[in-house]
Amino acid sequence: MVWGVNVAADLSGRTALITGAASGIGRASALAFASAGASVALVDIDAEGLANTAAATQAAGGRAETLVADVRDLQAVTFAIERAVQAFGRLDAAHNNAGVPGPYVPLDEYAEQDFMEILQVDLAGVWRCMRAEIRHMRTQGSGAIVNTSSMLGSAAMPDNGAYVAAKHGVHGMTRAAALELGGTGIRVTRTAMTSGVSDELLRAVPLGRIAEPEEIAAAAVWLCSPEASYITGSVLVADGGWLAG
Repeated sequence: MVWGVNVAADLSGRTALITGAASGIGRASALAFASAGASVALVDIDAEGLANTAAATQAAGGRAETLVADVRDLQAVTFAIERAVQAFGRLDAAHNNAGVPGPYVPLDEYAEQDFMEILQVDLAGVWRCMRAEIRHMRTQGSGAIVNTSSMLGSAAMPDNGAYVAAKHGVHGMTRAAALELGGTGIRVTRTAMTSGVSDELLRAVPLGRIAEPEEIAAAAVWLCSPEASYITGSVLVADGGWLAG
């Protein structure tokens, strides 16, 4: 156990790329992958936060490369992933985690710019990352991709339509990619979690709390490990039992 993240998987000699790595789940994921032995490429728009995550990784003996990029920018994302491959020689795992919550308003009150911004980051941003990741993984004939989703990728709530639409889209896109890539040695999965929920919604979570970043990070590492080698196109739900209700 390193950095407070208990990870049993062994990813020694492998490379993982994590987006949204400057804070929250992305930071926890970076530390979890490193704890499992992987070299980590860290992607975010927050250069200072990236540096802090890299320092925490390196202080404990991990190897990290920081890559400042905005997932709304296809060229920047493609270049960052190319740099990660150049730095480490390969790309074995990717955790596409960067996202934004957006405003909580009824659908008919969204400004178009606000609605589209959520889709640009939470849905199209995942596609931009997958596009570049898949191209590298096809070349090497292996790889695992995990997309951070939400319990709202399988359900819905009022006044959050753009986020719900984006996360439903991530589920569909992940399934489509898994079907396309089934014979290539590349697996594509997603993990759905509870985060940023209201007090009313929290009361409906059987475990009575939201997920800790480290709990989602551990799930992402496991999905990218050899232990999950027969899993693709699936969702690993870490929602404290909310969907069961």
